[in-house]
Amino acid sequence: MKKYRYAIFDMDGTITDSMAIWKNLGKNYLISKGIKAPPNLCKIISAMSMTESANYFRKEFGIRDCVKQVISDVNTLIEDKYKYEMPLKPYVRDYLSKLKKDSVIMCVVTATPVELAEVALNRLEVLQYFSFVVCCDEVGIGKSEPDSYYLALRKMGADVSDTVVYEDADYAIKTAKKAGFYTIGVYDEAVGKSKEEMQLLCDRYIESFECLY
Repeated sequence: MKKYRYAIFDMDGTITDSMAIWKNLGKNYLISKGIKAPPNLCKIISAMSMTESANYFRKEFGIRDCVKQVISDVNTLIEDKYKYEMPLKPYVRDYLSKLKKDSVIMCVVTATPVELAEVALNRLEVLQYFSFVVCCDEVGIGKSEPDSYYLALRKMGADVSDTVVYEDADYAIKTAKKAGFYTIGVYDEAVGKSKEEMQLLCDRYIESFECLY
């Protein structure tokens, strides 16, 4: 594998073991509003940004709260998990330290609000490895489109050809790959795809960051 000068990391499911938090989040939000969630809700909103999800809830379920309030209510349901519980995946800190020593410039691109992401990453003692955190809501669309990756590139002063993207979600890997990035797929049980399926999507697939030492 070529040595890349820049690295973009997804957070949830890639460097943090947090996808279980998101699995029933939409359902729990609707329950809090007295609404029964459709069985395929998680699949419907999985690739959406928080703003896109909020608009979906308002349109499909007649929720009258503004988008900002919907996002705030959703964040309230998960903020304690980010502040106190969510763990780092094995070998992540060691790998980030290695990249830092190799002068790789790193950032995080995530659907999670920046405030929650930074709180969690700081508690897990890895925030210092990243130059910044980008939330998909900053560009108004999730990782079904490459806009958030391009924003990260501009902020790092990087080029696609010199940047590697680490992702666990198949749709995000497809987006990054199509945009020209070298992609490393990271195993996460919540994705529900086989190792063979994921290997077909990315340039390299790992079950643990230990594989990259």
